[in-house]
Amino acid sequence: YRLYQHFFPYPDIIPKDKYVLISGCDTGFGHTLAIELDKQGFNVLAGVYTSNNIITLQNKLSPKATVFQLDITKQEDIDSAYELIRKKTNTLHALVNNAGVGIPGYIDWITLESMRKTMDVNFFGHVAMTKTFLPLLISKR
Repeated sequence: YRLYQHFFPYPDIIPKDKYVLISGCDTGFGHTLAIELDKQGFNVLAGVYTSNNIITLQNKLSPKATVFQLDITKQEDIDSAYELIRKKTNTLHALVNNAGVGIPGYIDWITLESMRKTMDVNFFGHVAMTKTFLPLLISKR
């Protein structure tokens, strides 16, 4: 591993003027990542599912971070987020498709309706986010 690090060092990423969009920042990984990237100096764009979590997360982030409601299963929410972000920047450094749901249980316990909702969030929602924000991600290249 040390040899690998010697020949392939991590690139130094300077966070100044770099915008990172993260979905699913209500709790868990997305929440923690938003806080950490904000501390490192990135411009964090954090999407939360429930409006109650907007203030909670805003209180933990610097004033340059933006927290907004985002349901990735609704194209109108994604489009609103796109418009909000385009007012701030023409370029995204990264998109973190973190939003997700899980339904525990065996396949014969879970209804087809529940499986469809899971796929709407965990697959189609991420595809919609990627397709919408791809122009901003490509523009940085």
